[in-house]
Amino acid sequence: MKYYLAGKMSGIPQMNFPLFMHTAEMLRARGLDILNPAELDDDETVAAAMDNETGEHNEDGPTWGEFLGRDIELVADKVDAIIALEDWWTSRGARLEVFTALQVHKPVYTLDKGKLRRIDRNACLNYIAEGTVHDSNRFQRT
Repeated sequence: MKYYLAGKMSGIPQMNFPLFMHTAEMLRARGLDILNPAELDDDETVAAAMDNETGEHNEDGPTWGEFLGRDIELVADKVDAIIALEDWWTSRGARLEVFTALQVHKPVYTLDKGKLRRIDRNACLNYIAEGTVHDSNRFQRT
């Protein structure tokens, strides 16, 4: 299976690339096939992200919509499942990526103490609708 990493990037220093890179490396060491959106950009875009102390989008580079369009297509057509990173529901983009996966009947997982755990479809939809969470135990195994 090919897994896509979904998570918050905007508003995080360095666009959260260090977390995405570390997670991809860890999961690949376990033999998983990982599609990491932080690795898809050209060198100039990656360098700009790594120099970005606020996580705000650079007006000179690709737009949020351009990144999201690419990533939604990948989720819909190129991967078998999503791994939603910590606090994914606080990201507009990650919520859209998870929603897309659900619409094309692909499973969504999270990392729980380093282990993959499938997230129940209804729990995902609740998180997407709310955009926030107050009870981390709402994820249910299927």
